[in-house]
Amino acid sequence: MNNQQKIRVCLIVEGAYPYVFGGVSIWIQQLISDLPEIDFVLWTVIPEKGQPYKFKLPGNVVEVEEIALSEKLRSGKRKRHVQSQWEIIRNFHNQLERGNVDQFESFCRQFIPHEPRALAPENLFRDFQGWQLITEKYNLHHPISPFVQYYWAWRAVHIPLFQMLQAPIPQADVYHAVSTGYAGFLGAIAKVVNRKPFLLTEHGIYTKEREIEINQSELYVGYQKRMWKKNFRGLARIAYAHADLIIALFRRNQEIQIQMGAPPERCQVIPNGIRVRDFQDIKPKPHKGFNVGFIGRMVPIKDVKNFIMAARIIKDEISAAHFYLIGPQEERDDYYQELLLMVDNLELKNEITFTGEVDVKKYFPILDVLCLSSIKEAQPLSVIEALVAGVPVVATDVGDVADILQNDGIVVSPKKPDKMAEGVIQFATDPKFRKRCIQWGRARARRDYDLDKIIQRYRELYQRYGTKEVVQWRA
Repeated sequence: MNNQQKIRVCLIVEGAYPYVFGGVSIWIQQLISDLPEIDFVLWTVIPEKGQPYKFKLPGNVVEVEEIALSEKLRSGKRKRHVQSQWEIIRNFHNQLERGNVDQFESFCRQFIPHEPRALAPENLFRDFQGWQLITEKYNLHHPISPFVQYYWAWRAVHIPLFQMLQAPIPQADVYHAVSTGYAGFLGAIAKVVNRKPFLLTEHGIYTKEREIEINQSELYVGYQKRMWKKNFRGLARIAYAHADLIIALFRRNQEIQIQMGAPPERCQVIPNGIRVRDFQDIKPKPHKGFNVGFIGRMVPIKDVKNFIMAARIIKDEISAAHFYLIGPQEERDDYYQELLLMVDNLELKNEITFTGEVDVKKYFPILDVLCLSSIKEAQPLSVIEALVAGVPVVATDVGDVADILQNDGIVVSPKKPDKMAEGVIQFATDPKFRKRCIQWGRARARRDYDLDKIIQRYRELYQRYGTKEVVQWRA
């Protein structure tokens, strides 16, 4: 790359930006907007074409390429094959089942459209050798299941992968996937074909999240669930093996990545962050009573009911307590109605205020404590915002909460309203402890979670990897 040219980064995204609001999408918007000197290409995997954008694309997004999973495979001319090609495909499948992805490059080259001897996907489903491979796997893993059902399940798992292999690869200096799964698979393909660096950032652990969804799904029977889970584990191994750098938001997730096959020497932690300057000048305002806040969507995963039960216990001990539930209510109206009924049943109607979606910065000055009651989180930004704003925190031990708070807050087990209440009461009755948590928590959050510093780390990574070439693939 000429040093006078702008670095071109291809962000590879599955099911998020710019079509869906959420933490990952907001992170991507911030990253692109704060790096105007870099050109970005979006390579997105979506259910179907024609989805409206939920974000206005920054001016340095120069290209958007979409892969729609609902589209049929592009029909190609069935080509004559040689036996060695089928041996490569068979060996790759066999080794992948043992956790070995060394043959991915060779496998990949058998289907890349511009390769002279590339096989069309139809070869795998129609040729004798393709049927041999499918029946081998059937007899090995699921011989008691009806073959027809197995075949269609096998096909459903593999067709998206062929869509990725057939997709034109956008030109870029660096490929950066924001999950494993299909995005990570595309990143590995781009590295193999275009010989450019591949970075991987995981905000959660994609494979674990998909396994939870598969286990809860009623669409699949047992062996089909195992097939899909094995597929996503294999995609993670491929992404980890080919990424030049594997980034987790926090240490716990990094440990999981390593357990799942990520090479430790290529792993790094870069946390999420907030605009510290937007929160650091917030000062407490005089107010009556003792105000306890909750920030988040009114949805089951946030376990708002746990917070409301804790509120009842707190109110019995601190008569001046008032509670603010700050966040949108529309996503799960049925759950919100359950919350209202619960508030009535616990006789807290006059003590609890549902604010709806508001600017949280306007509420921090009147909050004495913030509570997080979630049963699942990654790196909750509301906790970091509270620390920088000088509001002490009681939070459940999920995601990175323990590392964020360390000794400067109170961490409790999920679904333990009595423990959450005890934490709030401790802050209300121990002013020295509260003051220390505010001072040390604020200083550390400003130092470790400043978004400007985090964006700078990505700028340096793009500059470092944007001028590198990868050693050419050898057949």
